Amino acid sequence: MSDRIHFCFSCSLLLFMVGLVIAPSGSQSPLPEPSLHSHTSFQSQQTVQNFLDEESEQTAFVSLNEGLPEKKNKDIKHYIPLNVVPQIMAGKTEQQSPAPVPALKPKNQLRNQKPLKTRSSSRTLRRNLEQTVTTANDLIKQSENSFSRGLIPLADYNLALNLAYDTKIKAAEIQNQGRAKLQLLNEKRNLIQTAVEQLQAFNQPAAQGWYGDLVHARLILAQNDYEIAGVSQNRDRQQTALGQISRLSDQYYSIRDEEFQVGEAGLTEYRRASRAINLARQEQNLFHGMKKDERSLMNYAEDLRQIESAVEWFSSNGAGLGRADLVDLSKAHLNYVQGQYYQKQNKESESQQFFNESMQQSKAAWELRIDQYYPRGTANLHDITTSWILWNASGTELSELKSSQSATIKKELTSGLDRMVNTADQITDRRGRLAGDISMVHCLKNSEFLIELENSQKK
Repeated sequence: MSDRIHFCFSCSLLLFMVGLVIAPSGSQSPLPEPSLHSHTSFQSQQTVQNFLDEESEQTAFVSLNEGLPEKKNKDIKHYIPLNVVPQIMAGKTEQQSPAPVPALKPKNQLRNQKPLKTRSSSRTLRRNLEQTVTTANDLIKQSENSFSRGLIPLADYNLALNLAYDTKIKAAEIQNQGRAKLQLLNEKRNLIQTAVEQLQAFNQPAAQGWYGDLVHARLILAQNDYEIAGVSQNRDRQQTALGQISRLSDQYYSIRDEEFQVGEAGLTEYRRASRAINLARQEQNLFHGMKKDERSLMNYAEDLRQIESAVEWFSSNGAGLGRADLVDLSKAHLNYVQGQYYQKQNKESESQQFFNESMQQSKAAWELRIDQYYPRGTANLHDITTSWILWNASGTELSELKSSQSATIKKELTSGLDRMVNTADQITDRRGRLAGDISMVHCLKNSEFLIELENSQKK
């Protein structure tokens, strides 16, 4: 038994000694030395990551999974701008160049670049011009419809066409569309030609004022042909049209004068016929190089003086044709023509006096119509508009002669026009001629905007 124990003890001691000889001196095996490629890759990753921490602009990105070694159990994705991607070739990373600094714009380019406020104002201007043209087109369509149905006379139709097409021509000129003027004048001529044909087709010699309206329509057509020939710079056609204007104006005045003597023509028609002769003579003198025309203005003023006397006679006898606003307008027309006469004589003081009286009288007529007669139903929107047009004409002439009062005159005219716009917008029943009358008021307001725009462009 003791021998067996001794044998086991000897074997255990022998095995222990053999283990001491074979085992290494260190208790832990050393880590393998990292390779040069792994060290380079890690350094490249750290360099890129440091750059990412400092870079603030990130416009376009690319993945570096293909260029960098992957770690186990971790999907690494680095994104950097395209212009600083490191190129890894043959285990070496090239030095990254900094992002290029964008070139500065030249000063003249920055100066020509429109600011946001300017672009916004340009869009507003374009929108206002489009609205102005739309309103003018509405006035043309509505007045044409009213005239074809016999709801407005020829004179009112001609006034609406002149205002609408003048507005469209000004809008085209502001947009540098000079060639559009001839096209627009031809469009207006076609409408006037249609009006002449409609009056001819009516063919009622016994109808009061029919033949005078027919001659008046032919006169308007000749005046439009004269304007078209002037724009086309065709002097031969101008002379032909001017001959027709002279002949038709004499015929028109003769008809209205005869009708006025027997009470078939009103004072307004008689005044319009007298004015037609005056304009025809002025155009004749201008065409032949004569700037001053005293005789035609004197004759026209004499006719207006007769009208004023007739209106005052009606007023003294309590007739409706002598209403207070008609008395003021008859005086305003006379003073306006006298102001033109002295203006041609280069007498500014007398001219200012007559223009000032005309402005005050037409303004008084406008106030009577909008304050008293319109609320009572004895004056319509068109009556208010025509009195404002004369007020505006006199005020404009006075402003050019006496600039110290121009601001006050303009303020009063604008205030009156704004009140007309508010009055027109309150009308809900737009049957008959009312739609065209409302569009005319808005067209006048848009014309004021175009005039201000033209003046600003001239500065």
